Amino acid sequence: MLNIEKSIFAFVSFILSAVIIISILAKFSFLLPIQVAVFLILVLVAVLLFNKYNVKINSYIIFSVILVAVCFVSYIYADFKVNVRDYILILGAALLAGFNFSFLPIDFKKKVFFVPVFIALWLSMILFTRFISSPQNFFVGDNFYESMALNINVVAAFLVLVYPLFFIFIKDKKNANVFIAMTIFVLFAIFLTKSRISIFLSFIVTIIFLLEYRKNRYIKLLVLLGIVLLLSAIFYTSFLKLSFSSVSDRIVWWKTAYLIFKENIFFGCGLGNYIVLFKTFRPELVLNTLYAHNIVLELLAEIGIFGILSFLALIVSFYVEIINKIRERNNLSFYIPVTLSVTSFLILNLFDYSFFVPANMLMFFVVLSSVFYLDCKNTQNNKINTIILILLYSAFSVFVAKPVIGQIHYKKGIEYYVANQYKIAIEEFENAINFDKTNPEYYAQVSRAYFGLYSKNRAEGEIYADKAIEYNKKAIELYKNSGELRASLAYIYWNKGQKELALETMQEAIKFDKFNPLFEEDFYKMKNY
Repeated sequence: MLNIEKSIFAFVSFILSAVIIISILAKFSFLLPIQVAVFLILVLVAVLLFNKYNVKINSYIIFSVILVAVCFVSYIYADFKVNVRDYILILGAALLAGFNFSFLPIDFKKKVFFVPVFIALWLSMILFTRFISSPQNFFVGDNFYESMALNINVVAAFLVLVYPLFFIFIKDKKNANVFIAMTIFVLFAIFLTKSRISIFLSFIVTIIFLLEYRKNRYIKLLVLLGIVLLLSAIFYTSFLKLSFSSVSDRIVWWKTAYLIFKENIFFGCGLGNYIVLFKTFRPELVLNTLYAHNIVLELLAEIGIFGILSFLALIVSFYVEIINKIRERNNLSFYIPVTLSVTSFLILNLFDYSFFVPANMLMFFVVLSSVFYLDCKNTQNNKINTIILILLYSAFSVFVAKPVIGQIHYKKGIEYYVANQYKIAIEEFENAINFDKTNPEYYAQVSRAYFGLYSKNRAEGEIYADKAIEYNKKAIELYKNSGELRASLAYIYWNKGQKELALETMQEAIKFDKFNPLFEEDFYKMKNY
């Protein structure tokens, strides 16, 4: 790698830093346009590297390719394919970020790590500002945190992932006191998140690093103080969370993941599709959730045996690399914090869902890939003509960006629908369908708009009711496990006076969401009308 220009390293470092910043600032990149943009940027960098250098394939690349391949297979058999497609995009971007990061030498990797470290500091400042300005509301309500991410647990997970990286800069001894102060600040910010497992893991990491200086009597006092603070923190957060119903809820969520896995053993139900099948497979009435809150069980449910094996192989390859580095006594001040970062985040995700948050997933694979190195040799000439490469990439970009254009039309359609301008709304929804034919929500919204037209003029609007039924059925074809779509279809039949069809369809809705009391109530009303 000595013959590779430093300007190339600087370029890749800049791109990765920009991508991390964009992902966090864009609500942890839950926004589809951001996900697509990040993916395309990282694809471009990876393609340029492959085009300019001869790259020796390593275990990170092998297991990453296998993991993505399994996800594509799961897409073929998945219900609600649009969800799987989006999550493959998210996973692909995260793995590409890791690939690009592994290209960098260790000095440039440290420079990139400056970015998440200062983002963690910024997030901590936001938490403290919120706590100081509104202490009475800090631990209640999620509106404030939803403006930053899905909720406070997402922020806590990012802080846990980044927290060990602070010790890389402390051990470099350049401005060590400054980084010590920053580390303490972030540690207390994790405390403010009231996430018990996050607090526990961050204190364990702190004690591990303090134990390196255990011969110093002041450090012994700090270790003792740390243990006391840890116990106090756990007691404090337990006091804040008097209800432990989350434990019983998690058990049901885990059971649901296992039941989904039993029906989709080899390739799963599709990456990101746990929520799609949750209501159908949940064994009892429980709080609705987007995730299984256990990384192993959710991956088993979503990508099956082959998927979890490829993911675990990637994790094992990371620890093999780490063991080799530790045996060589090579840059321990870098590799030990990285190991604690990855390990802490994985432990956290045995009880949490933060791995599946786009920005956290990207950051996780960046940290994980830091122990791998690409053996590159300059080819002197590009492998593919630059013009051809630009044309191919442009065509690929248009294809990937189509769902974003569809979403723009969909949002416009919603605005017209809310304003009761149903005909214009239908035009926008159909435009959305033209750009993204796999999204059942777009068909469902067309159905709702046609039903709105039918409700306005039932005497002359039979054709609108028929259209509403047609589009609702198309939505069901794309989301076969939806109780809500079947219930909507039953209501249309009922309003058309087709009682038998309404009852039959409502029974199907109950089958796919058997713990929904509204469905049972409506079925009872229809039956006894």
